[in-house]
Amino acid sequence: MAAAAWQPTQDGVLQLVNLLTLYQQPGTNQSKVFQQLEGYRAYPDFNNYLAFIFATGEQLPVEGALLPLLGHVNRQLRHTSGTIASVITGLGGLDEWPELAAALPHCLQAEDANVLDGALDTLYKILEDHPSQIEVELAGAGGALASSLLVPPLLQLMRSPVDDVRCMAVACLNLMAPHMPKGLQDNVDGYLQGLFALANDSSNRVRKEVVSGLVASTTTLADKLVPFMAQLVEYMLASNEHSDPAVALAAAEFWTAYLDLQLDPGLLRPYLARLIPVLLKNMVFDEYDDEVAEAEAAESAPTQKEDRDQDVKPFMPRTREHGPSAGEADGGDDAAGGDNGADDDDEMFSAWNLRKCSAEALDMLSNNFGDDLLPVLLPIVQQRLQDTNWRSRESAILALGAVCHGCHAGLQPYLEGMIHMLLPALQDARPMVRIITCWTLGRYSHWLFQGVVDRGQAGRPLLNEVMAGVLRSMGDNNKFVQAAAVSSLAVIVEAAGEGHQNPDNLLEPYTKAILEALAAALTRYTRRGVVVTYDALACTARVLGSRMSDPAIAGIVLPPLVHKFTSAPLADKDLLATMECLANVTPHIGRAMEVYAKALYDKAIALAGAYIHAGQQQQQPGAEATASTAAAAGGATANGGGIEYDPNYVVLALDVLSGLAQGLRASIESLVAASPLVQMLLICCSDQSPDIRQSAFALIGDLASACVAHLLPVLEPLVSCSLTMLELPRITDANLAAANNACWSLGEVIVKVDTQRIVPHAEAIAHRVASILSYTGPGRMPPSILENCSITLGRTAWRCADQLAPHLGHFALPWCTQLRNIRDGTEKEHAFLGLCRLVRMNPEAALPAFPMLCSAFASWRRVGCEGLRNEMAQILQLYKANLVALGRWEVVFGDVPDAVRGKLVQMFGQAL
Repeated sequence: MAAAAWQPTQDGVLQLVNLLTLYQQPGTNQSKVFQQLEGYRAYPDFNNYLAFIFATGEQLPVEGALLPLLGHVNRQLRHTSGTIASVITGLGGLDEWPELAAALPHCLQAEDANVLDGALDTLYKILEDHPSQIEVELAGAGGALASSLLVPPLLQLMRSPVDDVRCMAVACLNLMAPHMPKGLQDNVDGYLQGLFALANDSSNRVRKEVVSGLVASTTTLADKLVPFMAQLVEYMLASNEHSDPAVALAAAEFWTAYLDLQLDPGLLRPYLARLIPVLLKNMVFDEYDDEVAEAEAAESAPTQKEDRDQDVKPFMPRTREHGPSAGEADGGDDAAGGDNGADDDDEMFSAWNLRKCSAEALDMLSNNFGDDLLPVLLPIVQQRLQDTNWRSRESAILALGAVCHGCHAGLQPYLEGMIHMLLPALQDARPMVRIITCWTLGRYSHWLFQGVVDRGQAGRPLLNEVMAGVLRSMGDNNKFVQAAAVSSLAVIVEAAGEGHQNPDNLLEPYTKAILEALAAALTRYTRRGVVVTYDALACTARVLGSRMSDPAIAGIVLPPLVHKFTSAPLADKDLLATMECLANVTPHIGRAMEVYAKALYDKAIALAGAYIHAGQQQQQPGAEATASTAAAAGGATANGGGIEYDPNYVVLALDVLSGLAQGLRASIESLVAASPLVQMLLICCSDQSPDIRQSAFALIGDLASACVAHLLPVLEPLVSCSLTMLELPRITDANLAAANNACWSLGEVIVKVDTQRIVPHAEAIAHRVASILSYTGPGRMPPSILENCSITLGRTAWRCADQLAPHLGHFALPWCTQLRNIRDGTEKEHAFLGLCRLVRMNPEAALPAFPMLCSAFASWRRVGCEGLRNEMAQILQLYKANLVALGRWEVVFGDVPDAVRGKLVQMFGQAL
């Protein structure tokens, strides 16, 4: 569109300016901003708006205005233009902006310092945000790859006399190194030589980038660096002690990169006596540290200041997949140096720094060298524990936590003494000491539970002291200590459930106190602490399991948890974490939920309905085809109630309803009957968001088990939606979880409804899942979808054998192949009952798959269903009798692997 003929609307300009400004602010959910920008990209004048916004201040023409701005004399303007260039590249691709692709290599050779700076800044942002774009073929350059045009001038710029230019050139190449585009592969020797040449650069910023480049090269170019590894280790040791913290932090990353690659740890052994003191030195808090300042400020405050949005960890939903291999993701406590988290995601202080990186390196060294670290480590730690400087004491406690797992054997004799040394530190005058002590005690909790398992009541006193100390710390007046304590509690509870039978018995003496402390936290903590409490409560419910269904136990935590959910406004940002906690807790509570069920159900329905409506308004095609009209309509803010569409609210509301269905079972029937839930599910099963589809199908499966009658009126479209999700082209990484849940829920429906309702769909279901089981195209089908399809096919066969038996020969072999991989359980029983029915009805069709059929039978560890065991035995007897009569039994059974034959004789001796 010609510039003279085009004019923006004021509303459109304001909407996009707000979005682009928001994108650059620290703490912004950039993926959400990109989602909204992606929606605007459909409008033909979108790029005109972007160009207008950044050109209008200089009264430049719209067409092509952005490129000249990249070299503008105003540094802020050219860097802002670089940001927008990266946004446009992400939306359309570098190949769709040939002018930029052609300009960047030339600008990297410009003599004008402004042009060179703008080009480096723009390229850095593109490489950081959209690294794959560097490998696109550029039609305007004869099909050359972008990297082949950009790497040579960057290598030249590594020799620039200007510090900032050298720094940015190295930084851009470093961003390419993990992906090794062709342009860098072709010039890799020049890249490494350039890094070596700058190893002792006078600029600390350049030195930091050189160290980062060598660390990245250790990961991607280890074979080229192995001959120089001894010199590289010496260089990293020196850099690790550099006075500039940025250089030291970059060097500290080397040790974890080296060990992650499982390179020869023996090469590091001679350096341990020098390296460990360096790491311990860098684990001491700086004199001026934001974390310390915040915790100290909270210490002296009469009341704890409520957390701002930017203080609260962005919500990251966890995947909920159903099926035989689906399990809940465990938190774990692997993050050495994480000040107070059950896992990395729970850290209250999210900034990665030299202290935490050094602690992680120490953790990994301990896992590789074990107790060999202790002769160097322990004297330093013991000295620091007696230091009057709290920073030294804190770093010593951090070190003990970091080496907990790797130095298990060497520290075991000192366990009781260490615990008694650490417990008083829970009441240290300095909050950071209390925080790290909570974390370290959590790291040692697995030892304490093992002591109870090994020694019975004799092992309880030490665990009692730790549990009492951590629970007491949850009542600390400092909100940062509170969060550390509740995270430590989550780690302790998780440790009770790791590898121990009956973890609820291990926790029995503390169950009431744990839940009372969590309930108090929900009412007392600030927003950030409440989020961590949710994680701890979900973990506790998972470990306690059915113990949570005791009304006396459930009644401790449900009132504050339910209140948090039901009293919050629909647009409350903290509702997401609340709903995830509810979804994790309610399945374990069972009928004890009944008194709260209606309030929870009604709020979840209201949330799902409001956000579904907001999403529909946002996606309405009625807002005609320009960005300006979309902006005038309010962009992503919909329904007039101030609700900004976010699919996570729909996802979590459905997950809450799933949790209720699992907990209440048939008791949820009256709630479903009086609500629009089933119609909402039909909408959600076809939603463009795979996360919404995933949760919708999960809820369908749960409702099928609890009250299938309410699904019968919409059975046809539900089956259709499920089969659509299982079309081969749709099974992508993004859609896999939704496809798994669609397949699983279809199986749940099949075993619950009357056979006659499934018969019309039986062949279509079998055809769709069999096509997945038989897939031989490029790549491999994920095991999870293969297992779900095997079970759903078996369930369909179990209920509709007459319809499927004639087709058995088409899928017997791949089906039996996958059935071998399913673990014992009710779903496997259903699948094998279906298999046996079809084989009984059409044994000839299964004969070519007989060895695999035998392998499937032998995959059972223990057949709990006696009827199924008899069916399998009779099938083998049938085959043997018929094949013996034909003189073929020895040949056919001889094709069965020896191990399988041995297992079958053990299982069905008389039959064989």
